[in-house]
Amino acid sequence: MAIIFASLTFISTCFGGVAAIRLRDRLHLLLGFSSGAVIAVVLFDVIPEIFDLGGAATPVMPIVALGFLIFFGLERVTALHRSREHAHKAGVHPEEFGIIAAAGLSVHSFLDGFAIGVGFQTNFRIGLLISLAVIAHDFSDGLNTVTVVLAHGNAIERAVRWLMVDALAPMAGALTAFPLRLGETALPWLLAFFAGAFLYIGASDLLPEAREHDSPVVGIATTVGMLLMFLISRYLRVR
Repeated sequence: MAIIFASLTFISTCFGGVAAIRLRDRLHLLLGFSSGAVIAVVLFDVIPEIFDLGGAATPVMPIVALGFLIFFGLERVTALHRSREHAHKAGVHPEEFGIIAAAGLSVHSFLDGFAIGVGFQTNFRIGLLISLAVIAHDFSDGLNTVTVVLAHGNAIERAVRWLMVDALAPMAGALTAFPLRLGETALPWLLAFFAGAFLYIGASDLLPEAREHDSPVVGIATTVGMLLMFLISRYLRVR
């Protein structure tokens, strides 16, 4: 199941890449929806599941913070290389910075796929909800990969090649997690790490990008994303 759902992220990422080329000014609602969905999965399912697995006394919240900070660092490395000023100061061609940024986004996507694998090793419900969150925000990954490569003067053919790398990365991550057969002791800690990562992605990456358009409808889209994932979560728990 992890491989199947990781494969669906390929479609989401490619759609984001195509949208970056054709529909850049109409994406704020999708990004707002994605941010709400990603945050909701963490708040309503992943963190409660961590305490169900390890007990309420399990000191996993520092690992949540660690996951948040590591993804913050990864995003900062990527963001630094979006500016041509850094390229001139370092004496490096701007095109190379676009490639470094795309590579960072691909590492991010690989970890997304690994999170899907960890989720399905926990149980089907957590695996499904993490998959839906990843599918929702991988649209943004595809969008950003194409945008950052093109913004630094690379040809569209190179942007498409990096889009393919980013789209395939979640499947590689899920395949990596599949044979590990993680024990129940390790699962709460890994889920905590990815909870922090997803909180960062939703609150500090997707939502600010959506709000660049300053549309009041973004708040509605974010709320709809959260509500939908909450309802899906409740339905799966009842089942």
